[in-house]
Amino acid sequence: MTTHAGTVAAFDARASLTRNILALTSGLTLWTAVHFGVTAILPLLLHDQGYDARGIGFMLGAMGMAQLALRPFAGWIVDAFGRRTPLVLSLVLLASASALLFSPVGWAVLANRVLTGAAYSLGTTAFFTLVVEAAPPGRHGEVQGYVALGITLGVGLGPVAAVALYQGFSPGTVPAERMTSVAIGAVTVAVSSGVCFSAVSSTFRARGRAHPYALRTNFRREGLLPALLNFCTQIPNVAFSTFLPLWAIARGVGNPGTLFVGSQVGAVVSRLLGGRMADRYGRRPVLVPVLVGLAATLAGMRCVAGLPFLFALAAGYGTLYGVAFVILPSLAGEAVPATGRGAAINTMGLGADLAQLLGPWGLGLAAGTWGFGGALVAAGMVPLAGAVVYLAQARRG
Repeated sequence: MTTHAGTVAAFDARASLTRNILALTSGLTLWTAVHFGVTAILPLLLHDQGYDARGIGFMLGAMGMAQLALRPFAGWIVDAFGRRTPLVLSLVLLASASALLFSPVGWAVLANRVLTGAAYSLGTTAFFTLVVEAAPPGRHGEVQGYVALGITLGVGLGPVAAVALYQGFSPGTVPAERMTSVAIGAVTVAVSSGVCFSAVSSTFRARGRAHPYALRTNFRREGLLPALLNFCTQIPNVAFSTFLPLWAIARGVGNPGTLFVGSQVGAVVSRLLGGRMADRYGRRPVLVPVLVGLAATLAGMRCVAGLPFLFALAAGYGTLYGVAFVILPSLAGEAVPATGRGAAINTMGLGADLAQLLGPWGLGLAAGTWGFGGALVAAGMVPLAGAVVYLAQARRG
C-alpha cells in the first residue's frame, strides 16, 4: 500500500522533473536560436564582404579550435563545480560573443567564433549531463526528446529571424550596418537563456576539491564510440548550417532561414518519438538507418532547386538529425556511473568539436573545388561511413 509520505515524494519528484524540463527546454530554445541564428548569418556576411568558400570555411572553423582547446577541462569543470554554474557561464560567453557583432570586421568574427566555441564546449557538457540526471531510470530517451524540442524551436526561429533582420535593410547598406539589429537581438536572447538555466535544480553534489584536475578525469573510454558517431552526425549539420544557405540562394530560395524551419518541422515528431523508439528497440537498430538517411538527404539537396523541394528535403534531414541527437547523449551517459557521467558526455563532445573544426575547413575546400552542392555531397559521405563502422563494431562485439 502506498503511504502518504510516498505519495507526496512521488508528486514532488514529478513536479521537480516538470520544472526542470521546462527550464531546460526554454533555455535551450533561446540558446540554439542565438547559436544557429548567428551561424546561419555569418556565411552570408562573409560572402558579402568578399570572402570565397575557402575563406568562409577557415573563419568559421575557429569555433572548432576553441571547442577542442576547452574540451580537456569541460568534463572536470562540470564534475568539480556542478552542472548549473558552468551552464550559465557558457551563456555569458555567448552573450559576449554576440556583442562583438556590433563591429563585424574580420578579427571580431574570429573572436565571436572562439567565444561561441568555448560556450558550446562547456555548455553542452553541462547541459546534457543535467538532462541525463533529470530523467528517471528507463526514460532517458523520452526526456531527451522532450528537452530537445527546445532545439526544434530555437533552430526553427533563430536563423529565419536573423536572416530576415540582415536582409531587411536596403541593398546599398553595408554589411556591418545590417548586423547591428542581429547583434542586439543575439545579446538579449543569450542573457535570457542564462536566466532560464539558472532556475534548473540539480541533485548532483559538486565534488570540488575532492576532484583534483587530471587530464584523464575529463574523458572516459566509454564515450569514444559516441564521439565518433557524433562526429559523423555533426559534419552534415555543419554543411547544413554553413554552406546550404549559400547554395539555397543560388537555387532560388530568397530567405534560406526557411530551410531551418523545415528541418525543425521534421524534427518535432522525431524528437518526441525517437527516444521512445530507441528505448524500446535499442540504439543501433534506430541509429544506423538514421545515418544512412542523412547521407541521402544531403545528396538530394545537391540535385534539386526551388523552395518546395529543398524545404521537403530539409524536413527529412531534420527528422533524421533529431533522432540521432536524442540517442547519442543517452548512449554515452548510460554507460558510466554518475561520478563519471560528465566526463563521458564530454568525451562524446569531442566528435562535435572535431566536426566544427574539420567540417568548415574540409567542406570549404570541397566547395572551392566542386561548388557548394559538391560540399553537401561530400558531407553526406561521413554519416554513411559512420553507419558502416557502427555495424562493424557490433559484429566484433
